[in-house]
Amino acid sequence: MRINQFRTLQGKFTLYLSVLIIGMMSALAYWNILREEMLMKEIIVRAGIALAESFAIPCTNTMLYEEIGLAEERGLLDHYISDLMNKKELQVIYAMVLDPGGKIVAHSSITETGKVYRDQITQEGLSSWKTILQYPSADILDISTPLSISTKRWGTLRIGISLENLNREISGLIWKYFFYTLGLIFIAIISVISLAGVVTKPLKLLSKEMDERRPGDDPPQNLRFREDEIGTLQKSFYRLLNRIKEDEKEKERTQRNLLLTEKMVAIGKLTSGVAHEINNPLGGILNGIYHFKKGGVGIEKQREYLDLMEDGIKRVQKSVTNLLEYARNPHLEWSPADYNSLVEKALSLLDYQIRKNRIEVKKGFSPNLPPVFVDANQMGQVLVNIFLNAIQAMEKGGILQVDTKIADHQLMITVSDSGEGIAEDILPKVFDPFFTTKGNEKGTGLGLWISQGIVERHGGTIRLTSEERRGTTVEIQLPLYSK
Repeated sequence: MRINQFRTLQGKFTLYLSVLIIGMMSALAYWNILREEMLMKEIIVRAGIALAESFAIPCTNTMLYEEIGLAEERGLLDHYISDLMNKKELQVIYAMVLDPGGKIVAHSSITETGKVYRDQITQEGLSSWKTILQYPSADILDISTPLSISTKRWGTLRIGISLENLNREISGLIWKYFFYTLGLIFIAIISVISLAGVVTKPLKLLSKEMDERRPGDDPPQNLRFREDEIGTLQKSFYRLLNRIKEDEKEKERTQRNLLLTEKMVAIGKLTSGVAHEINNPLGGILNGIYHFKKGGVGIEKQREYLDLMEDGIKRVQKSVTNLLEYARNPHLEWSPADYNSLVEKALSLLDYQIRKNRIEVKKGFSPNLPPVFVDANQMGQVLVNIFLNAIQAMEKGGILQVDTKIADHQLMITVSDSGEGIAEDILPKVFDPFFTTKGNEKGTGLGLWISQGIVERHGGTIRLTSEERRGTTVEIQLPLYSK
């Protein structure tokens, strides 16, 4: 049997654990990348803040001394800016000193000196009394620190630090973690597959062992039960086999008792029917013999008694013949037969009764029926019995519908009449021997019983459904290759 690998325990174990490993490794790699990026950026930020604040002190002093007249600026700010740009620890891309109005007092690019900046970043720097960090773009860190003493402010120092190297390092770090994580995931999945094989191998061996065992089998002599859950399952399996064996024995005993009970019930029914069918005619015969022995019986009366005795003997003979016919279970003479022709022949035998009762016959024969191997004589007897029952149920006329068709490799013959039907409480008894709804003068109650035996010997089934005042339907199913 082909099994989807992802539906096996090994497949599910491998799939779920692999997904878990991939998720955890990816999350761990992502966390490490974020952590490394944060640490590297923090180093640059700290160094940048320290650089800006350290240069802010001499710049503030220079502007203070110039204001109080102790010294002239004479390019000192430009000198400080130049020294700041020469710092190799950080990749400084610009540095500037602005007065409180946003005018450039000193700049790393001489062409910018004297200009007034009114952009958002400048305004944020001018308005803040502490060092702030801003990011004009993904590759630039702008640090603004005030040039002030207490509440007196002379301007703002701004430096821009390039983050391109940091971003390149982070990009390389991402690829490095990607390949490392991919390799670890691959190794982990291979390990999971191997581990799943080790875990599920005992289950596969146990499954094979289960397939080879039968109810009641004892464990092999060389079998060693494992000391884990698989071993517990093994022991439970062999206990189950023993219980199944005991249940089978109990089932056989119950079936034998049921069969014996059914046989006794059937014999009781048959004996009761035979006694009834034979005892009544014998009573009439004994009554005639009694009158003959008594004497003084007239000629006319003697003939009447003789006719009654003859009828009684014929009834006894008919009942015994039918019983022998069923009990004999004659050998079936198989031959290919056209079932439509068998139905036509049976209807032609009853043509007189059909016309006499003013019955309309409707035929729904399926064309080109394949030949069916049956005993034509016995199946003809079945059809005659069924048609005769239908005719006798329509004494005031009606419709007899006969259909043949092939369904599910079975030949189906359906016979329906529009007669009086059969009461629901009587319907389960129609196949019992000697049971009849037509009275003793019209039947012995053995027709359907015998017909059922013939159909079953052909490997088929016969089923009867009926509803009062709406008619009766008999359905026969025969295998196409009964032989």
